[in-house]
This record gives sequence, C-alpha cells and structure tokens, in this order.
Amino acid sequence: MSNSRGLEKVARFGFIARGIAYIVLGVLGFMLAVGTAEHSANEVGALAALSEQPLGYLLLWILVFGFAALAVWRFTQVATAGRTVSGGHRAYAAVAGIFYALAFFFTLRFVVNGRLPAPGEVVARDFTTRILAWPGGQVVVALLGIAVLAFGLLLIVRGARLHFTDDLRMGWMTRGSRTAAVWLGRAGYIARGAVVAAIGLAALVAALNYDPAQVEGVDGVLRDFAGTPFGPWLLILIALGLIAFGLLSFLEARHRRTYGGVPV
Repeated sequence: MSNSRGLEKVARFGFIARGIAYIVLGVLGFMLAVGTAEHSANEVGALAALSEQPLGYLLLWILVFGFAALAVWRFTQVATAGRTVSGGHRAYAAVAGIFYALAFFFTLRFVVNGRLPAPGEVVARDFTTRILAWPGGQVVVALLGIAVLAFGLLLIVRGARLHFTDDLRMGWMTRGSRTAAVWLGRAGYIARGAVVAAIGLAALVAALNYDPAQVEGVDGVLRDFAGTPFGPWLLILIALGLIAFGLLSFLEARHRRTYGGVPV
C-alpha cells in the first residue's frame, strides 16, 4: 500500500511538471503568432526560455524530476497492465514512458551542463533520412506518418467527445472545477491533436515525396499554422489550447483517478 501511495504522489508531481512544459510551449506559440518570439516554439526553446526567467532553474529542476516521475509512472503501468490497464493502453504507456525518459535525460543534461538538445525537427529529419535509405524505407516512414496522424486524430476525438473526463474524479470536484476541466480538456486535447496530426501528415508527405526535409517538428508545424489563410489567428487558438492542456495537467495532479493505487 505504501508503495502505491508513493507512486501516486510521484505521478501527481509529474502532472505539475507537464503542466509547466505545456504552458511554456503555448506561450512561445502565442508569441510566435504575434511576432514577439525570441525562442523557437519547441522543447529546445522552452528550456532556453525557462532558464532566462527568475527562478528559471528551479522550474527546470521541477521539469527534471517531473519527467522522471512521469516515466516511472508510465513504466509502472506497463509492468502492471494486466491488473490496472488494458493491453492497448500498455503499448501507449510504453511509448509515453520512453518519451518522458528522453525528456528527463535531455532536460537534466541542459540543467547540469548547459547543453541544449538538438531540435526535434532535426532529429526527426536525420532519423527519416536513415530509414529512407533502407529497402522499403519509404513504406516504413509512410506507416509511421499514418500512425502519428491517426494518434493526433484520436486526441482530437478524445477532446471533442470528452473521453478524458473518464480519467478524472469528476464527482470529487466542485462545480467550477468540473466546468474548468471540461473546457480546458476539450481545448487542450484538440490543440494537441492538431499539432500531432500535422506532424504525422508532414511525415507522410515526406515519405510520398521521398524528401526528409519535409518532416516537421512542433516549431515547424506551428509556423505552418501561422501561414494558413487564417493567419496568426489559428496559431493563437492552438497556442491557447496548449496552455489550456497545461492548466488541465494541474487539475489532473489533484483529481486524476487511480486504480490499485496507480493513476490511470
């Protein structure tokens, strides 16, 4: 029981760190939309922006321990999937755990050594170039793009249909908190889904055109949103949605439902 309680506290701390990360990313996206951005609207820009703020390194250490906490939580879900989560959720938890573990490593390296990680777009393009060199690599990249695109659409559906509320203790919340959770979650998941789907679509296009230069990360996708006929207004909506997801993460830190002592 004590181990479960400890894991629950660890995971809830991780939600706070995730909230900080998404709020910073959303703010950078908003600044990009209004033309005042000094940093790229991606993970690298977020680290750099935080380091320049008062108490910035305290926030960075919160991210370090928070990402570690989220990785531990997700890997625990994988280990206890037969008891607490479905098989499909187990695969998602494994991928998410790897993502959070990498985020922990890169953030820790920046805090300790001041070394910023390579932008995700650069890493993705290098990775895509390597895969395209394989026999059948074009098909592999296309399938990866379709998978990411499908996941993005799934996030949009999750937000639009309020499926995320199944993971929250809605009955324990005040009326105001429930209303906030619904609107923040809807906006947050739709914005996240739009970004992820755009990344997947870019990968699919890169595969079809056999051109890894067309692969995009978060910053490239946000800039594409700004370049649509709707101009910066679409990017502003996406940025506000990312901020909303960060605020939802703070609510999750308190109200995320658990099963067997493990947050779902």
